[in-house]
Amino acid sequence: MNTEPSSSPLAFFAAEVKRLRGIAGMTQEQLAKATTYSPGTVAAIETCRLIASKEFAHGADKALNSDGHLERLQELVEQTSVLPWFRDLVETERKAVSIRTYESYVVPGLLQTEEYARHAVSATRPMLPDDAIQRAVTLRMTRQEILSQDNPPKLWAIIDESVLHREVGSKDVMRMQCQHLLDMGQLPHIAIQIVPDTKGAVCAHGKDFMILTFNNTNKRPRAPMAYLEDMRSARYVREQDEVGTYSMTFDYLRSIALDDLQSAKMIRGYRDERYV
Repeated sequence: MNTEPSSSPLAFFAAEVKRLRGIAGMTQEQLAKATTYSPGTVAAIETCRLIASKEFAHGADKALNSDGHLERLQELVEQTSVLPWFRDLVETERKAVSIRTYESYVVPGLLQTEEYARHAVSATRPMLPDDAIQRAVTLRMTRQEILSQDNPPKLWAIIDESVLHREVGSKDVMRMQCQHLLDMGQLPHIAIQIVPDTKGAVCAHGKDFMILTFNNTNKRPRAPMAYLEDMRSARYVREQDEVGTYSMTFDYLRSIALDDLQSAKMIRGYRDERYV
């Protein structure tokens, strides 16, 4: 991706963080500590591999004494880097306390490695220009930040086995992706289950969906919703009877999938045997 400051609002934001950090005489590690983010996150933001959150921009403005400059820029970055319907998903995921997702074709976006995501996005037809591909990958990596934040949402991912034997990119890409799934599955707030091919056709095959639930202890409780994505658009399902149907479907998929330990064993098998 072009990181010249004049090439895009995202690149300009990255350059401004680096410039202001230099003026303040701070290292990436010092800025990370001041904003309670990791040095890797700061480095990714400064190289356009992550879209900074509002929280990061606010914290960086305080640490760098930049009078709200980065917060104002961050709004522009999100407006220009994220499709309107996808921008809603980013904000919705940030507010969710639990996310349940089913995928039958590719690894869920929240669990993709950067290289897997790049190859998956590159498969889009008509072909996307390089900058559009990188923006999509950057957004996908940005979405994943919720999984490493304080009080992260609980993620329950059910993946069809066909996802594992569909080679995206190369054997190296798939081996790293399998390892990433194994690593993420070790985290206490993430569960990954595989629906084996031996189950044949299942109730939701080819009908990927996500169910998000929210904290209802506040003054404005928010009902669960389902999220469905098409090639160029997406929609939310808010009618509770229909959301209930998706929840029941997810429960059925969960009941026929391998448990977490068996799923991890299958993933290791693909890593060590198919993708060597």
